Amino acid sequence: MPVSFLSAEQRSRYGVFNAVPDIAQLGAFFHLDADDRRRAMAANGARNQLGWSVQLGTARFLNCFLDDPEDVPAAVVDYVAEQLGLQADDLKGYGEKEARWDHQEQIRTGYGFTAFAGEQWFALACWLYKRAWTTGERPIVLFDLATHRLVEARILLPGVTTVERLIAALRERVAARQYALLAAAPSPNQAVVLENLVKVEEGRRVSRLDRLRKSPTDVSGAGLVKALDRHVELRDLGAGGWDLSAVPPGKIAALARFAHAARAQAVADLAGDRRLATLVAFAATMAPQSADDAVEVFDLAVGDLLRTSAFKANKERMRTLKDLDTAAIVLREVWLKIRSVAEIPDGDIRAALDEMDLAAIGAAADVIGDIAREPDEDFQEELLARYATVRRFLPKLLKHLDFDAGADQTPGQGVRRGHEVLAALDFLKAIERRRTDIDPREVPAGVLSSAWHRRVSPSAASTRAPSTEAPTPWLPSSGCANRCAATRCSYQACASGATPPPGC
Repeated sequence: MPVSFLSAEQRSRYGVFNAVPDIAQLGAFFHLDADDRRRAMAANGARNQLGWSVQLGTARFLNCFLDDPEDVPAAVVDYVAEQLGLQADDLKGYGEKEARWDHQEQIRTGYGFTAFAGEQWFALACWLYKRAWTTGERPIVLFDLATHRLVEARILLPGVTTVERLIAALRERVAARQYALLAAAPSPNQAVVLENLVKVEEGRRVSRLDRLRKSPTDVSGAGLVKALDRHVELRDLGAGGWDLSAVPPGKIAALARFAHAARAQAVADLAGDRRLATLVAFAATMAPQSADDAVEVFDLAVGDLLRTSAFKANKERMRTLKDLDTAAIVLREVWLKIRSVAEIPDGDIRAALDEMDLAAIGAAADVIGDIAREPDEDFQEELLARYATVRRFLPKLLKHLDFDAGADQTPGQGVRRGHEVLAALDFLKAIERRRTDIDPREVPAGVLSSAWHRRVSPSAASTRAPSTEAPTPWLPSSGCANRCAATRCSYQACASGATPPPGC
């Protein structure tokens, strides 16, 4: 860690007049009241009187004394000399006199200034150490904060090198402590695995670190499987069992950002505990982040699946619309004919039916039966046809992702839907390897609507009379549940943020 972090310009601007004070600053810092003038006039001669007063104003303005008390703007000398009834030229030669040291001591003791000695150094070091440990502030920021703290406490500023070296030394101690704590978190076997992350395995062109820190980009079922595999690989590094509470989260995040951005070789070249600490921070940060990445791919993939199914449903609907219209017209003509015969007192409906083309009427009814949909239907059938896509990633999704965050809350208006989806996911986990029939009463009803119930339990749904009312969730009392439909609806509800889409 570099000791010198200040530029040459920053050094030259420390503890000196960088500009001529304006009239407001002259009045605030260089005005002499009666007591100030009395103390100044107690000095021997005009030179000492003016020099004493200029040093007083300098201490007030800069919170330090200059190596050469004469190195002040002419406007300052003129302003002070005028108050004492002296000439500005009286200050010449004051910086060469030993009396200036006595005057500085008089000003320190008489005006409440404190020299930067051992006690002040220790207090500032403790404050800077706590600040450097709990924050990730840059050295120059700590330098500015330290000088501001000294000014507020009326502690005279030490030399620029003193503060600079103090900050550099404390940051180095903070870094060493941070690296030691992080490096001690994993077990010896886990440490070996972490150290091997930066090595290029035989037969590969990049290291595991390069592969694991690359976010997934394939939005598909296969891409979600890859994202889940990446999450499992990161989770198996063991970060979940490490106690990193002693290290501030900001410092862990900073090390993780370095591991994520730097070349693997740059991480491998780190010395001592720093390399292992950097890899520990990477594993601890990336394990939960990889789960978030997998959930994001899941959300995008399901969204694409829903849009594709809706598009196919609408396309099929438009393609069959003419056939539906033709069949509806045929049945309407039949109804009109039957109604006209029924209006005649002696009308023979059977004879009227014999005159009709019953085969054409039956065909029209079959067309309507095949094409027409229930009022609560939208694209369930097309979504159900994509079940094979879901099976590519569903087992791993249920096995490796934990959706129970916050599940210990009491179900209420705000979290009820979330608990219903969690119940559906638990149900899917329970039937993953089940080979026996599923009782419909086992299926969680919270995420199912009438449209999906007809698929989850087709035999029971066939006995339910159609309704034109808004669909409401219901659960048949008997029958064999459809495993595929139950999975699809639960999956769709989870993807939609615990609120089933229309018709589900």
